[in-house]
Amino acid sequence: MPGPIFIAGETVDLRTIEEEDTEFLREGSHHPQVRRYAGPDAPVGGDDYESRLFDRMGVPDAVELLICDGDERVGDVSLAPIDDRRGWANLGYWVHPDRQGEGYATEAARLVVDHGFAELRLHRISATVHAGNEASKRVVEKLGFVHEGTKRDDDFVDGEYADRDVYAVLREEWSG
Repeated sequence: MPGPIFIAGETVDLRTIEEEDTEFLREGSHHPQVRRYAGPDAPVGGDDYESRLFDRMGVPDAVELLICDGDERVGDVSLAPIDDRRGWANLGYWVHPDRQGEGYATEAARLVVDHGFAELRLHRISATVHAGNEASKRVVEKLGFVHEGTKRDDDFVDGEYADRDVYAVLREEWSG
């Protein structure tokens, strides 16, 4: 069973990540449909994955939460890194391919962005989206993020260079 609810939503809850969640997170982040846009560049297994996950979560410059529908794990959402001095963070999320297209990413992103502005007193939250990831573009655009530019050949995916689009929303623009 996932950890306690950290942020409650209408259809999803954002829960703390516990040791028993690592297998779901490893399997999901390594899934080819997720890894292409949001996963690791090289496979990470077993204790090494768990160690990296909890090391990343154990620092004050990240909020990483499990997206759940009831007790069912469906994905991951984060604000990381968080730069307190600049009042800035980057939004990241993924939903397991078996549950994509059901609105989970949009609601989870809305909840964590609300948290970033209301609780962390951030000024700006950005998101970097691979140019071919139309579903992720729709999520940030629905939430009111503004396209700021394209980073040309900014990543290497499936043997080719890929552009990444930069989006952001400022606190005063956020309507939640």
